[in-house]
Amino acid sequence: MDKSDQLNALQKVLSNKIFSKSPSTSMLLKYLVEASLANKDLKENIISVELYGKDYADEKSAAHMRVNIYHLRKKLEKYYASDGKNDNIKLVIEKGQYHVEFIERANDPKVIIEKRRKKRYFFLAASLILLLIIGFSVYNNGKTPLWHSYFSNNMSTTLFVGDFFGVMGITVTGRNGWNRDYDINNLQDYYTFLEENPDKKDFVYPANYPYVTGLAAIGTLNISRVFHANKSDFDIRFTSQTSIKDISQVNSIYIGPVKNKNIFLDLFNDKNSKFKIDQYTISYKNSVVEKDTLINLSIGDGTQYEHAVVSRMKGPNGTEQFVFFSDHDIGVKATTEKFANEDWIKSTFFEMIGEQVDYFTALFLVKGKERTNLELELLLWDKL
Repeated sequence: MDKSDQLNALQKVLSNKIFSKSPSTSMLLKYLVEASLANKDLKENIISVELYGKDYADEKSAAHMRVNIYHLRKKLEKYYASDGKNDNIKLVIEKGQYHVEFIERANDPKVIIEKRRKKRYFFLAASLILLLIIGFSVYNNGKTPLWHSYFSNNMSTTLFVGDFFGVMGITVTGRNGWNRDYDINNLQDYYTFLEENPDKKDFVYPANYPYVTGLAAIGTLNISRVFHANKSDFDIRFTSQTSIKDISQVNSIYIGPVKNKNIFLDLFNDKNSKFKIDQYTISYKNSVVEKDTLINLSIGDGTQYEHAVVSRMKGPNGTEQFVFFSDHDIGVKATTEKFANEDWIKSTFFEMIGEQVDYFTALFLVKGKERTNLELELLLWDKL
């Protein structure tokens, strides 16, 4: 890069509101850039004298200058974490230094780390596809009960994976990174948050990648077995990027938690007259014995046991819906494995509920060890 590029990068920073509202900081940055380009020897006393005159050439003034440099460095970090995150040239003042470095975006260590993260995310997706291929090659099943209409109503199917929406900002360690807020689950929630907290606008921005747990890969693999056996396929979509319109014209399957407040919770509550999910609990109203049952879906850490909800529902516009809720991994892993197994459905599930039904809601207790499911117990169920 040449000097004109460097000065243009400086001007872009100074014109931003972070610096335009702080003339003293802007003056300091302008001086440091010009001195750096002139290869001046920069020390606290020299900066103090040249900026403020000889009356500032003492140790107290040097300490004051170090504080000013510290605040300047923080403002630069704030700018490049928000409005300047896509600037081609980045101005950097390393700790303990006063010389300004000009780093091109392609060589920025933070950008390189971000690219590596995206690569890891790509490899995760590639691994998921590999799992599907392996599953296709080792598993062959016939027509599976409860899934017939998915292959006979001439509609495409989408598997919706419950992910977690992320926000970039300062983490608990004081550095910039990926943050999770349980009340921010999509872009609409994010912008609502900014409307209610305008003072946060310059400190956070949406992450460009979501977060999923291990149930995403295993649950997808289990569902793929059914579709492979029926010589069919499905699309995959994250719920943080999903609207009601996305599911109104397709057969849908959901695998994931309830704590991400996904859109399938509303659909579940609309279809179920006796079961209701509210926050992290599910209630069951038994009108016959006039008794209500309330169960916490998020209890424990999900390594030894957890509750899982499975519901087979009629969707809008003649579509089909199958949802598998659990706030930890073993619930979805266990239920998708069982409901993808024709023998288990016929010999165990239909025997547990006493009759063959197409539409139902069932609550299970899943017992396991180290997030590996070992036992599935039916606690409650109801026909829809």
